[in-house]
Amino acid sequence: MMDATDKVNILLVDDQPGKLLTYEVVLEELGETLIKASSAREALECLLRIDVAVILMDVSMPELNGFDLAQMIREHPRYKDTAIIFVSAVHLNEADYVRGYQMGAVDYVSAPVVAEILRAKVKVFVELHRKTRELEALNSDLERRVAERTEELRLANDHQTVLAREVDHRAKNALAVAQAIVRLTQAETIDQYVTAIEGRINALARAHALLSDSRWQGASLKTIVEDELAPYRGSGEPLYIVNGPDIVLRPGSAQAIALALHELATNAAKYGAFAAKTGKLALSWRADPLTISWRESGVPDLRPPTSQGFGTKVIDLSIKAQLGGRAHFQWNSDGLHCVLEVPEAADQAVGKAQGGAEGRAAGATILLVEDEPLVALMIEELIVSLGYAVAGPYATVAQACQAIDGEQFTGAILDINLAGELVFPVADILSHRQIPFIFTTGYGPERVVPRFAHIPLLSKPVEAPMLSIFLAEALAARGPESFAREQRESKTGTRPAL
Repeated sequence: MMDATDKVNILLVDDQPGKLLTYEVVLEELGETLIKASSAREALECLLRIDVAVILMDVSMPELNGFDLAQMIREHPRYKDTAIIFVSAVHLNEADYVRGYQMGAVDYVSAPVVAEILRAKVKVFVELHRKTRELEALNSDLERRVAERTEELRLANDHQTVLAREVDHRAKNALAVAQAIVRLTQAETIDQYVTAIEGRINALARAHALLSDSRWQGASLKTIVEDELAPYRGSGEPLYIVNGPDIVLRPGSAQAIALALHELATNAAKYGAFAAKTGKLALSWRADPLTISWRESGVPDLRPPTSQGFGTKVIDLSIKAQLGGRAHFQWNSDGLHCVLEVPEAADQAVGKAQGGAEGRAAGATILLVEDEPLVALMIEELIVSLGYAVAGPYATVAQACQAIDGEQFTGAILDINLAGELVFPVADILSHRQIPFIFTTGYGPERVVPRFAHIPLLSKPVEAPMLSIFLAEALAARGPESFAREQRESKTGTRPAL
């Protein structure tokens, strides 16, 4: 920005040295920079090199008169608004004045010049130039600030949009988990059913609260353990002993481990250490890799289960499929001993999750890729109930790709977001092999890349009828395009809702 103390350039143009000297003496006390040119050619050369605020020129010059020079100056973009004052020693008629103004003159001074008048006129245009430059600088600064603020608002709006989508995604995932808990929980009475559902949802909610408090940076394993065991603390002799360092679990593992510990505690309250008068629990863990030891004792007449219950399935899916770890169950004569191993407290190992080629029903097999254990378990049961075998569920792209290399599938159900990892590499392989598939997601359709825009998309929570349509029709003959049409028609009411 031009300061009030900054000097400006005043160009003096006249072919007579004496007159140039007079102008210089008269204007010297203005304190500006005076530049002299004795011809039109010299004046043009000066204008190409420097920025000029005011031009004082003689009308009558031998090579090029002042009118023609003014016209040439005005044709230059930089000087189209520069103040030009003509000095004339001869009497000018009205036509000359009009021509001068048309050529770009802003004022006239008659010779011999009156020093005070010349100084005053030049000073006015110098100050006007200075104020104009200051205003231009202010406008430029304002435009810059507006542009910066506009960009900030755009980025903030983009951030809000991403945040809203993420909140929507997490909300839909939470609803999908709740749906799975409601669908999969079994009990002999309504009260037991309600208690079981509340316990599982509360376990997830407590872990979610810990993650929220840390802005999803992690959750304390010791706090998770204390929360899960708090209902069994008792007022007398403690029913359990806890020992282990305070480890901060990554968000991807905190809820899975919390749910696994809740299932162990619930089982102990029904059949194990917390249900027996002499029962005790020793819970310990160590890091690198994270190993959690759940050891019950003092449980008389313990009978190992004859089949895998819901709690055991949840633990298997949480620790094995979601976290790439291992879960060991050993029913000793006086209590359950369970060891949970999670590599690096959260990293998802490459390898097969539960299930495998052996033991599956012959016929159509559906590849299931889903990283949320309860949702995966619910979808798996839906698929099985419709007469299909299930490969998986797999919780990572690497696991799914490895499974595709080793087995043949009739179709696939793919969760788009696998703990921040997109499933599209798996979709590419399935497309290349012409294996039909659909996506499930807690996000909207904007997360689907253009090359898969035609693929059917099931929003979470997954609706059993829509899944049934895909399995019964899209896989059988008509392909995913038919399923997509059925999906659209059911939403618009052009076909009977299922």
